[in-house]
Amino acid sequence: MQRLTFITAGQSPRQDMIDEILAHLPEDVEIVERGALDDLSPPEIMELEPRPDEAGIATTLRDGSIVAISESWLRQKILEMCEGRGKTVNDLTVIASTGVFDLGTTNPYVIHAQNALDKFTESILIAGQKVGQIRPLKGQLTRGKEIRDSRVKSVYAPAYNQDALLHAAKELQDQDMIVLNSMGYDQQVIDLVRDASGRPVVQMRRIIAGTVAKMIKQSRNTSSGADLLEGSALSLRLEKLTKREHEVFELLIKGFANKEIAAELGISPRTVEIHRARMLAKMGVSTGGELMRLIVRNISNARI
Repeated sequence: MQRLTFITAGQSPRQDMIDEILAHLPEDVEIVERGALDDLSPPEIMELEPRPDEAGIATTLRDGSIVAISESWLRQKILEMCEGRGKTVNDLTVIASTGVFDLGTTNPYVIHAQNALDKFTESILIAGQKVGQIRPLKGQLTRGKEIRDSRVKSVYAPAYNQDALLHAAKELQDQDMIVLNSMGYDQQVIDLVRDASGRPVVQMRRIIAGTVAKMIKQSRNTSSGADLLEGSALSLRLEKLTKREHEVFELLIKGFANKEIAAELGISPRTVEIHRARMLAKMGVSTGGELMRLIVRNISNARI
């Protein structure tokens, strides 16, 4: 069964969010949910409130209340929670939080909501469209690493403030599309903003659901690494592999260790090491991890 882990910035469970995303995924998906604030008491959570000069992230607690927490604390906490996760497609992990923070390098099957949103926005801009964004915190309008383009217009409106949402919708009436830049915006917010602006509205939850669904579908519809790279420049590198190197490649990307590859092919671990080193060199990388990241990056670029 496909396992999908959601790491949220607040407290679990976030059943409303999970149910919306699950509605667009295959039925045989096992969900694991973990919140960055799960083990903290109310006083400890209050201490995480961002300083005036620090970017913050809006998130939801177990009782439904919304708080702002330190972006720098959350970045480190989520990195710790991602440790060892997302190494294979059967262990997909979603960082279900948008904002201004950049996690840097994670395992290849860790999906960062903010990165997915950035790619979606860039694709809309490439198509010549203007994008409006509604963000839950004022501080997110000016801080952090984000797309800088005159066609992107961002306004502030918390999910719980109907007047602010109506004002934001009117502010963005001149944009071609409006994106809700938070996992906390639900279907009611979509309906309100769409009706008030007259523009199409895209929810962050749907972007994540689409990204996950396509990764699962692609993994199930392909039988080999060659299929994953078909039509790309990387496929030309595969053609340079010998038959044995190709066999090692296929088993390596399925998560087999050297000893397991040796047993599967009936050769010694030392011989596997030789074929593996030659294969990696021909693919233009030096480690198995780099090879997986190369493949995933190729898939992600093709998807967008």
